[in-house]
Amino acid sequence: MAQDAQQVMLAHSWTEDSGIDPAGYWMAEKLDGVRAYFDGKHFYSRAGNRFFAPPFFSQHLPKDQPLDGELWLGRGRFQQCISIVKNQKAERADEWKEITYLVFDAPKMDVVYEKRLEYLKSIMPLYGKDSMPSTSSSSSSSTSTNKIPPYARIVPVQKCLSKAHLIRELDHVQSHGGEGIMLRAPRSRYEFKRSRTLLKVKTFFDEEAIVVAQVKGSGKHSHRMGHIEVKTPDGRCFSVGSGFTDAQRERPPKIGSVITYKYQELSNKLTPRFPTFVGERIDIKWVDYCKTYKAPTLKAATPAKLVPLLKQTSLIFQDNDDGTNGNSSTTAFLNGDNDDNNDNSDSTDESDAESDYNPESDTPTTTPASDSPGKRSSSSTSSSSSSANRKRTHDQTLGTNAANDSGDDNDNDNKGTSSNSKQEPCRYGANCYRKNPDHLKRFSHPPKRFKA
Repeated sequence: MAQDAQQVMLAHSWTEDSGIDPAGYWMAEKLDGVRAYFDGKHFYSRAGNRFFAPPFFSQHLPKDQPLDGELWLGRGRFQQCISIVKNQKAERADEWKEITYLVFDAPKMDVVYEKRLEYLKSIMPLYGKDSMPSTSSSSSSSTSTNKIPPYARIVPVQKCLSKAHLIRELDHVQSHGGEGIMLRAPRSRYEFKRSRTLLKVKTFFDEEAIVVAQVKGSGKHSHRMGHIEVKTPDGRCFSVGSGFTDAQRERPPKIGSVITYKYQELSNKLTPRFPTFVGERIDIKWVDYCKTYKAPTLKAATPAKLVPLLKQTSLIFQDNDDGTNGNSSTTAFLNGDNDDNNDNSDSTDESDAESDYNPESDTPTTTPASDSPGKRSSSSTSSSSSSANRKRTHDQTLGTNAANDSGDDNDNDNKGTSSNSKQEPCRYGANCYRKNPDHLKRFSHPPKRFKA
């Protein structure tokens, strides 16, 4: 029934600091398909809208036991799946043969998950199989007459052994184009609501938003949509401009339509960073979505690195897992130190200017820069002193910038013009944007740089 479809079980997010040990949970791949509730006769979306699947598609599905699953075309083919599902033209009916109804639950069975899974295995094969799994003698007689649904399969599951096991499976799925992992609590029952017994695990976040404006592009997109303006249920407004195909830019989502976007993390103003268009959601009603919406928080969206989020304005600040800086050539390029003449005269200076942040501590720690031949002392005492000075000047610079930008410029002006004759001229000259005290002590700059 359409009413049950609007109340299907939804998941909460799992994060490493959630305090939930995934060991013992059932793992399955998170599918990027279209959620579909089968009531024994028709398929319905989460919005309660009927999907007009051709009769052959639901052949041999149970008439007396509703199913919950997703219409799935394959990894990375969400938009194509949407296109097939929403089209009702009879001449396109054969396109449904490419879709598989991947079933993951039997909502109306009032038994634990393991029993519901046994029932599903008795009526259809696992995905990737064309034959039924072996059954016990007690149930063989009841299943021998069952015919296999040609376009429906069970989503394979496996027991999670540990957090490390979960992370390995997540990496495997995402490296092959999958979206993430779903965790199901053992011996849990189906709930027609967002449940703590169902968790989703991903390395990116996604949400829905409503389109409030279409903005014409520039350059190669001057004749079509450049980006759309969207609004979340809690009133946050922002632009989404990436993830669109040329065809989608020609015919962008209409104002008032609901879209799904994904993002890496939230800024300190709770604005999604790098929002990317995923697809239009014909299966969701905005009013119903708003009723169950829970506004995100910085802690929920970026549990591991709250403070680094505030400084990650470019790849310069993005750290690797081992705590070291990101790709050095990328960092050098973003700093302007990777031009054609390969002049590295002050490439080490930017390492002094930026510090790596330890999430476990409130104190920034610096990574020693590589010495340039003939330009820096190799004395360990000098290195330690320089490191300590950098820590102090980093904090001082942050405080000065927050209090008074113009005062910071004046201070740099004094430092830059009162240096001795051993200073080398900065290769950026008057256009140099750096304000790091170590840089200003080492290189000289034309006075007009500080008057701008």
